[in-house]
Amino acid sequence: MTNYLHLYIVLAVLLISVLAMNVSRIRMQEQIGNGDGNNKKLKKAIRAHINTLEHCIPFALLLWVLNDLRLATSYMAIFSMGFILIRLMHSYGILAPHFRMRQVAAGLCYGFEIAACATILVILF
Repeated sequence: MTNYLHLYIVLAVLLISVLAMNVSRIRMQEQIGNGDGNNKKLKKAIRAHINTLEHCIPFALLLWVLNDLRLATSYMAIFSMGFILIRLMHSYGILAPHFRMRQVAAGLCYGFEIAACATILVILF
């Protein structure tokens, strides 16, 4: 049986690492050692990386609690893989000129976070 918590963590770390490498690539390409050099491309890359960290780490904690509460595997699959897909959409929306995709992905991201919290509260009480 697939452990979706473990799979989520691996995929989230890979996404965060790829976004970090993109920041480094742009820094080398544009020769910007510190800060963002007021470079629009670098600002977007940094934002995509940091925003992914801001959401993936807390969601990993929610998944850990859901896993510990023995949430059904099908729900763990939906929460974990759905969230990763949403974060991919959001990162792409930041890096490419797809503002509408970014908005939709942000809304879905908040929805998944609230749904995971609500699921935990329902199970606990």
